[in-house]
Amino acid sequence: MSILRLSTTISVTSLVLLAACEGEIRGNDSGPGVTEDAHLDPRVDAGPPRDAPSTVDAFSASDAGMPTCFEPPFGTSGDGLTIDEAVAGGGCSTAVVRPLSEQLIEELECLEPGTMARIDGIPGLELGSAALPWLQSPAAAGLASAIEDGPGSLSVNSTLRTLPQQLMLYRWYRAGLCGITLAASPGTSPHESGLAIDTSEYTAWRSALEGNGWRWHGAGDLPHYDYVAGGVSLPGLSVRAFQRLWNRNHPEDVIAEDGDYGPQTESRLRMSPAEGFPIGAICNEIDETFAVRWTLESGSGAAEGYTLRAEPPMGTERVAYTIDGRDVGEGVRAEGFARLVGGCADGQRHRIEAVARDGTGVELAARTAWIEASASDALFVQPRTGDTFEIGLERPSAAVVAIEVDADGTPLVDEISGVARSTRRAITRTFTMLGRRRITLRGYDDAGAVIVTREEDVELRATP
Repeated sequence: MSILRLSTTISVTSLVLLAACEGEIRGNDSGPGVTEDAHLDPRVDAGPPRDAPSTVDAFSASDAGMPTCFEPPFGTSGDGLTIDEAVAGGGCSTAVVRPLSEQLIEELECLEPGTMARIDGIPGLELGSAALPWLQSPAAAGLASAIEDGPGSLSVNSTLRTLPQQLMLYRWYRAGLCGITLAASPGTSPHESGLAIDTSEYTAWRSALEGNGWRWHGAGDLPHYDYVAGGVSLPGLSVRAFQRLWNRNHPEDVIAEDGDYGPQTESRLRMSPAEGFPIGAICNEIDETFAVRWTLESGSGAAEGYTLRAEPPMGTERVAYTIDGRDVGEGVRAEGFARLVGGCADGQRHRIEAVARDGTGVELAARTAWIEASASDALFVQPRTGDTFEIGLERPSAAVVAIEVDADGTPLVDEISGVARSTRRAITRTFTMLGRRRITLRGYDDAGAVIVTREEDVELRATP
């Protein structure tokens, strides 16, 4: 599956982007790849291979669409998997539920702001394909210090684990699948508190980790380390985060938001979409987000096409889509606001407009995005909430290991990692001065040489 990219010569007040990234495959290190609550064989969480990005000049073509692009037949998308279907698929990887997991982490941060910190910006840390880049803030700091003191790069196979991931592992364990010999039931795993990691390099890294607040589990679970120098136990928090997301998206089927993983919660979790809910995390009652994303479905002939999918404001019942001003239909709540349209591979950019409407047809919000086929290293500027934006590369080439971003010549510090040169290949920034800004992005290779430069004038406006 290929992920399409947004162009950046647009007004950010109407830009919508979801940078959906598949995890990279990393080779397993020697030693057992087991964990205290999910003892796995090497196949588990290996993740699918990434599509190789093609190379097309990002802004060489005009805005007009080619006649052969996005042609009928149109329809709804039927490719979304539920958690039950993901478990039955036999892939032995929890990477398939990463979009839902990321929504749950955002919701968890709404419940306990500042509890979790990203770790993918830590120099020398290599994350497995299904490992989420989050730990509790003290544990993240302890891991960074350990790597500074350690023998080199540290490969980590498991970090913060979300409720759907734990459910998948537990059900595979109970069914005797995927070589899992032990798994904790959902809602009880120490990984769900973000205070545990698993690494197959447990012997080489024992001294550095134990010297920075981590405790090795020992012979009972060789790869497992718990952070014991800070942080708080979070029983039921991941469960409550899911319950809130479910209720927000299913006002007709509300369940208790009590953090208790009972039969009602499990039944809803099993039928939840692996690709995430139409309405994601909301920290306040005022909803300031409206995202649009898309995927290119693989196939040939009529089977190939784009699936457009929106994450609109609360109260939305349908989203109408146009491409280059041409109506391509609607997506409704029951189908995740998804719409399937014909394929396109012309290397040009096209304008996608999405309009959210309530049940009476009243327009609630509108967003405009730009879609560009089959290119890599594309600059994106994505509004988050209010005056906060994320700027970075979508589908970056493997050679790009870090980026820096300037606005009108002023370097921007990433508010997530706290550094200007971000190994996330994106920066998140709250702007005190909006309006038209000259955004310059430079991508660096592992030797520190600039190998990618992108520069665009964009209009930064607060999300209404």
